[in-house]
Amino acid sequence: MTLDQIQINKTAIIKEINAQGMLLQKLYDMGFIEGNKIKMIRKSPLQDPIEVEILSYHISLRIQEAQSIKVSYE
Repeated sequence: MTLDQIQINKTAIIKEINAQGMLLQKLYDMGFIEGNKIKMIRKSPLQDPIEVEILSYHISLRIQEAQSIKVSYE
């Protein structure tokens, strides 16, 4: 399952990040590291972007970025 598929107010664990180059570095810098917990806060009316909470920060991501992050429920 990818990050964009998490239900609102549910928590998951990052299992894998399938990104390259600048996007991968950007995600790592924001705390998207394998094993970290992530919570879906909200989705916009058109589902893009989404807002997640990771390491006590609220971050907005595009759907394309969220689809590169594989997660599983706790």
